[in-house]
Amino acid sequence: MEPTPVAEITVRVAAFKEELARNDLPLALIRQTADLYYYTGALADGWLAVSHSMTPLLLVRRPQSRLLEAAPPWPLAFYQDLKEIPELLAAAGFPAQGPVGLELDVMPAGFLQRLQKIFPHRPAQDISPLIRKQRMLKSAYEIGQMRRAARILDQALEDAPALLKPGVTEMEVAAALEYRLRLLGHQGLVRIRTWNLELFFGHILSGVSGVEAAYTDTPSGGPGFTPAFPQGAGSKKLAAGEPISIDLFSCVNGYVVDQTRMYALESLPERAWEAFRVIEDLYRLFADLARPGALAGDIYRRLWQEVNDKGFGEYFMGRGPDRVTFLGHGVGLEADEFPLLTARFPYPLQADMVLAFEPKIFLPGIGMIGLEDTGRITPEGVEWLTVTPREVVVLKR
Repeated sequence: MEPTPVAEITVRVAAFKEELARNDLPLALIRQTADLYYYTGALADGWLAVSHSMTPLLLVRRPQSRLLEAAPPWPLAFYQDLKEIPELLAAAGFPAQGPVGLELDVMPAGFLQRLQKIFPHRPAQDISPLIRKQRMLKSAYEIGQMRRAARILDQALEDAPALLKPGVTEMEVAAALEYRLRLLGHQGLVRIRTWNLELFFGHILSGVSGVEAAYTDTPSGGPGFTPAFPQGAGSKKLAAGEPISIDLFSCVNGYVVDQTRMYALESLPERAWEAFRVIEDLYRLFADLARPGALAGDIYRRLWQEVNDKGFGEYFMGRGPDRVTFLGHGVGLEADEFPLLTARFPYPLQADMVLAFEPKIFLPGIGMIGLEDTGRITPEGVEWLTVTPREVVVLKR
């Protein structure tokens, strides 16, 4: 196992403490999995207590012996019952008055009610915006982990052409690529922040499967193979003349990247090639526009204008009420981080933001045509971390 460098964690917590002071928040209790890992380099059933004037305290219910052996960068305090936390905080000298910062975007209401009972005179204040804004700028260490994740995803996609044959099912292709990714170092889990949004390794779809929307807030969906998880690869067999999309996450040491590539057996309809040329134009336009200081909303509207001018607006990013409202999403420890390439995202792009750009067109009766790449924003332009060639690989069988 490769622990997060202590210096990295120390810098993160110091920056967060400054945000607490700026917002007059005397105490924050961090629990959500990705946030806890970001600020501690460890995972536990517990909380990280942070105050501007104090050394953080990692409160752990379990696993106690494993955390002692791991020696996280912050002092440990163990508890069995949530009611013990106020006493542990008081013993460590944490402020006993004022609001308590909590991740209210993801905390279940029942949990919040329990905390309000043990902190009866301390109102809850949402710290999620502070955390998400901090996490959207990636350090050199984080970008290094994402480069590793991108590298193994590019390696896995080298195997894709050999897997794509008439009569092979989407599920067989998905299983082979997922197996390959695991052997290369994919951790298996891809974390997502949005409540009730579920993801697996990604979506491998062919033909009309590619235009079938799912219950997830993602451009592509697919039928899956059970009503209990109706998304992604299903039992449909690959056939000549249909677009085949391979959209996969990769995750190394917690850090996620995302990439989509296109394939076909024998040929594609001309309408599909027209759509792909539009996608290529959108990549060139995005690369020109995505610079530090640019507003996501301005880029979003310019890209949409391009699609409408080319006559594909009806099919872009989904159809009708199933259309998604973003063209890209931040990635990091989660697959849905800031920044978001939407009409209303409030923050300008900054250097070292990392996002997945995914323009996709859904053609009725044909399938999905699109690409996706993970890129880092730099003053010189977008540095693409995923580098598998952007082309439709047409296979003659």
